[in-house]
Order: sequence, then C-alpha cells, then structure tokens
Amino acid sequence: MKKLVFNTGRGYTAKGQRIAAAQLDCGRVFFVDIDRGITYATAAPCELTQRDVMTAYDYNDTISEMTAISDFDARRQLTAELEALAASI
Repeated sequence: MKKLVFNTGRGYTAKGQRIAAAQLDCGRVFFVDIDRGITYATAAPCELTQRDVMTAYDYNDTISEMTAISDFDARRQLTAELEALAASI
C-alpha cells in the first residue's frame, strides 16, 4: 500500500499539521491528521498527493473512516500505522 506523509505548515499545534495518507484499493485516500485528531477518506478516488488530499480535506469532499474501511481491525491497524508515520515528522 502506497503511503504519503507531509506537514501542511498550518499552525494547529507547535508541530504544525502533520498528515499521513494511504491509497486504498478502491482508489480513495485514507488519511489521518494527528494534530487535529481527525481521520477521513476522500469521497472519490484521487491521486495520493498532498494537493489532492488537502483539496478533499479543505472542501469537505470526504467520507468517514468507517465508511471507507468497514472492517474494524483493518481500520484500526491502518489508522495506527498512519498515526505513527505522521508522528515521525
């Protein structure tokens, strides 16, 4: 699974706004914003780029993480992986 991590530089915390994302098999992007405590997926398939993820995020073109990944254990595992990745920057 391809992953992406970046910091938007927005001042939500002293560390900015750290986001980690992963491309799902369906083409949607699942992402976590560890500084705001938010997890979403893009509503439609998109590229795994900072620009596409932030466009979906900023314009609320997202769906809940539970809709994107219905399996609890799979969702929890991916969320934990992405939170650790985001925390690493």
